[in-house]
Amino acid sequence: MSATFETDENSGLCIIRCNPPINGADSFVFTPDVLVSWKALLGLASTREAVAAIMQGREDTSRYDSKTGRGVWTGAFEALEAALADSATSVSMLAADGEVLDDPLTAARNQAREGMNLPVMSNETDANLIATLSVDDSDEEPSSGIDTSMTKNIEGLDDFLNDESSQSNLDECEERFYQSLMPRPQNNQQ
Repeated sequence: MSATFETDENSGLCIIRCNPPINGADSFVFTPDVLVSWKALLGLASTREAVAAIMQGREDTSRYDSKTGRGVWTGAFEALEAALADSATSVSMLAADGEVLDDPLTAARNQAREGMNLPVMSNETDANLIATLSVDDSDEEPSSGIDTSMTKNIEGLDDFLNDESSQSNLDECEERFYQSLMPRPQNNQQ
């Protein structure tokens, strides 16, 4: 596969061009905001996984309910909003024996993954991801189960992922994304 990654200086859009096409697409165009939202909503371990998920994902449009407007992503948004609003979010979902307890956010993320035809996270994968992310000096690249092999040879992607300016921009996008999901103070005017 031959592929290139670039960021358009005028629009800020990320553009991947690939030959041969992947899932019928020879290019993928998205904003950095999309990368961080996919990462959060699907429980992805890295920006590289987000890029791979965008390239591999195919939305199951049969899951869209035109009456309610609910789609593949709705449950993940709701679960993430609820987790952010929950005052008990410091409670660990990791049992003493290392088993990851079922939680609504992981279940919603897995439903979104299924709806995008991406692999779901098993309890073992989730536990390994938590363990890898908790060790600062780990040489192992964290993974939530998304195959990132197609991203390894995309010309320009590693430069983007390692660039301080790009990382700063992604951090700002992530902050905006989470802020948009945080509960807003109620206006109690009487």
